[in-house]
Amino acid sequence: MGVAGEVGFEVAGGLGRAGAALHLGIEQAFENARVRRAQAADSVSSLGYRLRDARQAQRAAEARAAAAETRLAVVERALSRAVSDAAALREALSIEREFSAGLREILGA
Repeated sequence: MGVAGEVGFEVAGGLGRAGAALHLGIEQAFENARVRRAQAADSVSSLGYRLRDARQAQRAAEARAAAAETRLAVVERALSRAVSDAAALREALSIEREFSAGLREILGA
């Protein structure tokens, strides 16, 4: 084999190494792209889960707020009744004092 054959083998070997390196580079690029797609999908899924959890938390907060408003209305009605009862008791006490004063006057005390 002459110089041309050796040069041919060297060139073929270099092309083979370049082809192998190119093949590995392409495979690595595809793998990196697959990993990035998987990470993006995970990010989207994670965002979806967080959004779902936030919506559930919002519904729970709205339910608690509605329950608190109901309790507040009950307390307001009870307070209104208590104020009315206190006014009635003050009126009754005033009447009793007048009655007691009238009895003392009658009895001469």
